[in-house]
Amino acid sequence: MAKAGWSCVAVSLCLGLACAARAATVGWRGDGTGKYPDATPPVAWGRVSKAVKGLRFQAQPPKEGDAGAPMPDGVAREWLVLGPVPLADAAAFDKPTLPEEAQLAPREGDRAPGAGDGPAGLAWRKVTLDNAHLDFAALFGLPPVAGPDGAEGKGPREKAVAYVATNVYSDTGGAFRLNLTCVGKVRLWLNGTPSQDFAARLRLRLAKGWNRLVIKSAPGEQDWYLVPILHACPPAEYEETGIAWTAPLPGTRLGFYGGGMGVGSPVIVGDRLYLQSESYDLACLDKRTGRLLWMRTNSFFDALSDEEKAGAFQEVQPLAAKLDGLNAAVVAGTATPKQLEEKLAVELEIHKEMRRLAPDRYKRYDPPDVGFSGYTPATDGRSIYCWFGMGVTASYDLDGRRRWIRADILPAVEHGFSSSPILADGKLIVFMRDLLAFEADTGKLAWRTPLMPHTGANPQGFFHGTPFATRIGAESVIVLGNGGLVRTSDGRLVYKNVEAGNQGIASPVVEGRELFLTTGGSMQLFIQTLPDALAEPLKLATRSLSVRSPFPKYYMPWHLSSPVIHEGLAYLVNNTGVLTVVDVAQGAIVYQKLLDLDPFQWVNEGAARGVGVSPALAGKHLYVFGNAGGALVLEPGRVYRQIAKNKIENVVAVGHWAERSERFVANPVFDGDRLYLRGEGSLYAIGPR
Repeated sequence: MAKAGWSCVAVSLCLGLACAARAATVGWRGDGTGKYPDATPPVAWGRVSKAVKGLRFQAQPPKEGDAGAPMPDGVAREWLVLGPVPLADAAAFDKPTLPEEAQLAPREGDRAPGAGDGPAGLAWRKVTLDNAHLDFAALFGLPPVAGPDGAEGKGPREKAVAYVATNVYSDTGGAFRLNLTCVGKVRLWLNGTPSQDFAARLRLRLAKGWNRLVIKSAPGEQDWYLVPILHACPPAEYEETGIAWTAPLPGTRLGFYGGGMGVGSPVIVGDRLYLQSESYDLACLDKRTGRLLWMRTNSFFDALSDEEKAGAFQEVQPLAAKLDGLNAAVVAGTATPKQLEEKLAVELEIHKEMRRLAPDRYKRYDPPDVGFSGYTPATDGRSIYCWFGMGVTASYDLDGRRRWIRADILPAVEHGFSSSPILADGKLIVFMRDLLAFEADTGKLAWRTPLMPHTGANPQGFFHGTPFATRIGAESVIVLGNGGLVRTSDGRLVYKNVEAGNQGIASPVVEGRELFLTTGGSMQLFIQTLPDALAEPLKLATRSLSVRSPFPKYYMPWHLSSPVIHEGLAYLVNNTGVLTVVDVAQGAIVYQKLLDLDPFQWVNEGAARGVGVSPALAGKHLYVFGNAGGALVLEPGRVYRQIAKNKIENVVAVGHWAERSERFVANPVFDGDRLYLRGEGSLYAIGPR
């Protein structure tokens, strides 16, 4: 990418400052609602490898001249299915259940001797899918996984196996990666050859031409399904449509679990994008080109006074200087992969030195699931405000001059802190175990409200979602992720939602006078009406609705994302990719649909545990994003209408043991005719150049 000259940068600064005066207060999910009514983003875009674009599928064994159907999203939508095949001993899954099962090449209607269901055995039947899920519980007519009371059901714990088979044509042949979400044991054969010891991500080497894929699946404790999706393996050539630019991000960590996964979205002021990057950087990019303009570090050392830096902590100075040099190389675009690794190592060393010099003052905990930087900054159009997961809060002007910085360290919790800061009534609000309010202009502590004990990994009432700033009458209030209400002027907790439960993950949303809150384990949507005035004791009229779905789940069908509310309907997406549309006035489900989002779920996926991106309303369309590059554009309303399916195919951590398809967890940001989407490895500007 060409480097902008100083004159271009100066023009950009002037434009940014001119627009800043008109900018509204924004942060996580824009104004918190996920709605961008003036945006006109594209509905179609993509980044697909030529290898995947050349894939085709058909269930029946191919004859000469068969072309099959295209699968540019890596999803085969036609399979032959057999089952449930009785299994006398579940421990014998790895042994042949059918004679010569590796050589299976079925046709529709073929019967499998020895597979039960009569003397002639079960018959293979063809199924056609509108998404990537092979839901055996539904295909075999098994009992639902949850009862009418919402409690977990017994589900398919049968001593049985299922077989699925399809045929995949490859223009190129070669190495592909299979993402395979499953809840029970699996065996896989490609052209009669067993796969490597099974993992949820594995490499398959397709032959050029037709390939025979057979998968054997055992049920999980409550569900029974497979979600097979193919991606290209590097090196690969990609074809892009509708993407203005892609900016690689420097703070991507190679770890399998948590850490630097690009969870925080950017905020926009004028022609600039501001976002946070591992381990504690605030980065500024030119939104027109994706060029990195500057980075600022926000470590414990940065938060010291000048006297402390020159005194008790002077031994850290050389490390800080070394880090400044590495960051300068990143901004200049000259940093090598080795230097990027060194940057992370130096950041860790700074933490270690700070703790060595002041062990009671500087405790460093394991990285949160979202990394230390996985938060969205906030801006009032004049300044940028950021918070990092080890407890550092800072403010900068639009040119990167630090206004103030401070460190407030509280004990970590299970999965780490994951709430982004918000601006409300001239204060920057930060949540750890306490809720802290800093004067936005000075960084001075305005108030501190203890919400839960400072001990225990999972304290009662803890939440992960970002709070929401709103008003009740003339009073500014903050809605917490557990449904509590805090008065912004003095930090007083004026309402506690005793029904919200523990481990609230999704952020609350306020639309008009109604507050929407989704819970974790109980899968409830609470709709509460805010009063006209902030009188005590505060009472809220509350309705609740079960938003549990009958579709398959990996672990729990939690709502990690927040709803978007539009014209009397609430749109919610759970971590499996189920869209639930709720009539707000009636408090009733309009419909539920398992979306074609190509999701991937497996153990130890950090913050990418299924679909966690909140749906957004931009202009007249609803945008829904999966966690592995899939995205749908929908027409809002009481009937499901899909406008487009889009796919960004990319591989990160290339060559590392954790090599994988890029994860997507950050919420999209819409600005004019573009949308900006952050993955764990890159920031994508989707729209015209």
